[in-house]
Amino acid sequence: MLFLNMIFLSLLTIGSILYTYKNRSELACMDGMIIAMVLGAMSSISLGLNIQVYLVSDLGLATIIAVIIGMVVGFITGKLVSLTASIEGVMAGVMGGLMSPMLGAMLSHPLGLILFFDVVYIVALILIVFLVKEARQAFLEEAKEAEKRQSGLS
Repeated sequence: MLFLNMIFLSLLTIGSILYTYKNRSELACMDGMIIAMVLGAMSSISLGLNIQVYLVSDLGLATIIAVIIGMVVGFITGKLVSLTASIEGVMAGVMGGLMSPMLGAMLSHPLGLILFFDVVYIVALILIVFLVKEARQAFLEEAKEAEKRQSGLS
């Protein structure tokens, strides 16, 4: 079950990065920072908990893997929008990657928390979709306003 959960989380993360890529031209720097932070932190937390369950005896390796996952996801997602967003995503990935394996190591039955963070991740992704739609709407309104100003000057 954990293996399927990790595949599910990986597919969610990849899909979210592709969604960000598709809409990158309409995102402001702050929008990119938020998306990079959410994806960097949530991917490292969710996948880090799963990895810790697999690597029960090696907390150090689980932490390193979780941090690397979070850093890569945060960097790639942020870089699609701006360098500032990628730095923010990297640091969120580091923080999530440091916390999740330690949390998983302290729990005697981590499956409930893993499922809880899966739900939190999905809710966060839904909020990202709403954020991108709002940013797209603002982008279109701004473009329409600029077009009106341009046609008024002619």
